[in-house]
Amino acid sequence: MGSVAVSYVQSVLDYVEQAGGDVPALLSQVGLSAQALAPTADRVPGAVFARLFDAAAAQLRRPDLGLAVGSAIRPGHYGVLGYVVMSCDTLGDALTRHLRYQRLVADIGEASLTPLPDGQLRLTWATQRPPTRQLAEHNLAGWVSYARWITGEDLSPTRVLLPHPAPDDQQAHAALFQCPVHFDAGVTALEFPAHYLDLRMAQADPGLREQMDRYAQRLLTEYAQSRRAEGRLRHWLRRHLAAGDAQLVTAAAALNVAPRTLQRRLATEGWTFNRLVDDTRRTLALELFAEPGMTGAELAFMLGFSDQTAFNRAFRRWFDMTPGEARSQPERLLASIESLQSD
Repeated sequence: MGSVAVSYVQSVLDYVEQAGGDVPALLSQVGLSAQALAPTADRVPGAVFARLFDAAAAQLRRPDLGLAVGSAIRPGHYGVLGYVVMSCDTLGDALTRHLRYQRLVADIGEASLTPLPDGQLRLTWATQRPPTRQLAEHNLAGWVSYARWITGEDLSPTRVLLPHPAPDDQQAHAALFQCPVHFDAGVTALEFPAHYLDLRMAQADPGLREQMDRYAQRLLTEYAQSRRAEGRLRHWLRRHLAAGDAQLVTAAAALNVAPRTLQRRLATEGWTFNRLVDDTRRTLALELFAEPGMTGAELAFMLGFSDQTAFNRAFRRWFDMTPGEARSQPERLLASIESLQSD
């Protein structure tokens, strides 16, 4: 069923917490650990996400939970994609990037845009199997709510199509979508006027968009390589660096291959084990460095260094400056990152 970014999973947990629900009990019920949702983790199996949503709806006694969570969606829940979209010039530009980078958020379905007669467009979310009610309604509610938020306009679709049977209570659907909603439609989609694509964005920022585009493209490339030895090892390292067990033998056992086999596969992809560990640490250091309040000691621990001094040495080697200099001179850090990306 694919997988879902941790940031997207967090949209459900944030709502449950704000509604006074029991998040630890919910995670225990579906078999999700705190480690699986840590900042160093990246994805959760799609089937687990679906069970989490259903369990949350049952716990809160909210059959329309998907609509409620989708209505509360914000950029951080979409991860990098959220910030790329928010910085675009028009809603059309934003939708183009959503379609391009959607797998960074989830690959349990694929969105596509189709022109219809009379100047309408249909945005469809196609899944291999019919989605649960919570997933379908969360996805469409998120699209509509986020479009309203980034344009500052009270936009409404022309009509909404949902694959599941009509619930007894449809008041939440009417209040959110403000248009006809068709159930048992055999498709998960919404239709809207084509001229919506020309709407200007409330927070357009060409400079930020360019930076986030580059970063999103890099993440998309890493995603595409996730079945390669490099991608699988990066995924494992992100979750295990803090435990201090980023060793070749341990990693090979986790990936169900012999150490020599792992080394050979990495070599065919242009990597050595130690160089990939270092590169993963560097990438993760940048992500964690942006977290407010993250201390040097905490960064060192999360990246698996023996102490803060070792982390400081590595940071200077990566970016030619100390962590303190990077915090006080962010433009210098950005120049260093851009230099690395151009090499």
